Amino acid sequence: MSMQIAIQGVKGAFHEVAARNYFGNDIEILPKLHFSDLAESVKKGECDFGIMAVENTISGTIHANLNLIQEHKLVVCGEEYLRIKQNLVAKKGCRIEDLSEVRSHYMAINQSRNFFKQHQHIQLIESVDTALSMKEIAEDNLDNVGAIGSLLAAEYYDLDVLAENIETNRKNYTRFLILRRDNTWKKTASNKASMALTLDNHPGSLAEILSIIAAHQIDLSKIESVPLVGEPWHYRFYLDVLFHHKENYQKMIAEIKSKLDQLDILGEYTSGNQSYSKIHNHGN
Repeated sequence: MSMQIAIQGVKGAFHEVAARNYFGNDIEILPKLHFSDLAESVKKGECDFGIMAVENTISGTIHANLNLIQEHKLVVCGEEYLRIKQNLVAKKGCRIEDLSEVRSHYMAINQSRNFFKQHQHIQLIESVDTALSMKEIAEDNLDNVGAIGSLLAAEYYDLDVLAENIETNRKNYTRFLILRRDNTWKKTASNKASMALTLDNHPGSLAEILSIIAAHQIDLSKIESVPLVGEPWHYRFYLDVLFHHKENYQKMIAEIKSKLDQLDILGEYTSGNQSYSKIHNHGN
């Protein structure tokens, strides 16, 4: 039986591309329109895993998604880095000069603005999702309307690709986290952890935590602060750390716990672009 993977967006969205890169093609995609729906689906056990974008090298961190993971108490069990290749598509027979408007998610539009400076007759219109814009063109048989998104979506909805790789920056990557409702899956050796913490707010408290992390030879690969709603000037910090020795990591966690208001380990996993089959020996 194929694993069920919840994604944000309709079929063909970049979330599906990332899911297939990580898990392989023997999966069933469960589309969810909103990230909150995706988090709920994982929490309720409606799927085996979820995959959620949390960071882009151009647009930055999606703080709302980190909050969703923390608030729903989801478990991070992997990550996938996807090179985002934006493509301009339209119904068959349409040419770029025929287009009057192009629809897509605001991030896809922002990542492709330089391309459209050469085609100023085209109006850029923001939509909910890249692949959904393609689906609407196909289902509504829209003339003179284009969309920006993945080649997978263009294939699904039988659209012509008018221009490939129209993104301004070729080093355009999105980081996706692999999510599960609990930690009852086949674990392997981990070298990375994601966590959320709040400080007791005395002077130097953050510097003290960072010093402890460094003292245990743990590499702090990411830190982000997010305001706590209803608590002005109080923040939640999201950290990613890399470690070579699990014992050092465990000692570090034990030491910082007593110095924090709250510490949530969101997940411990293998870093980088590792596939599910490689990590978990799926099918063996």
